[in-house]
Amino acid sequence: MKANATFFDGIRELIAGARTTVARGVDLVQVHTNFEIGRRIVQEELRGGDRAAYGEQIIRTLADRLTGEFGRGFSLSNLKSMRQFYLQNQDRIGQTVSGQFNAPAIGQSVTGELGAPAIRQTVSDQLDALAIRQSLTGELGPRPPRPFTLSWTHYVFLLGVKDPNERSFYEIEATEQNWTVRQLKRQFDSGLY
Repeated sequence: MKANATFFDGIRELIAGARTTVARGVDLVQVHTNFEIGRRIVQEELRGGDRAAYGEQIIRTLADRLTGEFGRGFSLSNLKSMRQFYLQNQDRIGQTVSGQFNAPAIGQSVTGELGAPAIRQTVSDQLDALAIRQSLTGELGPRPPRPFTLSWTHYVFLLGVKDPNERSFYEIEATEQNWTVRQLKRQFDSGLY
């Protein structure tokens, strides 16, 4: 009977881990989708004449249409959050999200192949460049793009943190410490930064 309990516990842990992984993946897809929605809103606003009035009208119309078709989650305030999220993080992803998934490595030829891109960079050069961009507060150069790692709810909270360095600090800590949104808020309220 003892072996059966161990067997059952092992399978239960496997299923629980898989469910956690799936939920995490869904969260990350939502974050990337919301980033892309924000990018497209900003892009559309830039086409308009009177940007403030045009931008507000675009978001209102979009909120009405998306809420009508997809239900909750696309309110005016949520779409404004997506727009703000894109504006705060546009330097993290240099192209559309769909282009990120299959983006080829450019300028990273280790060999001298004829068909390789004109700009070459050795593996050691890449590692040296990454080593230079190192600390939270003492960055020496531009930060390499970081993937989104938290849930949309985490990022909505972080939108309210105005200082980009403080926002980055809390994002990194929440990721590394695996904080829930409640724990993130508690750490923020305690003035951890």
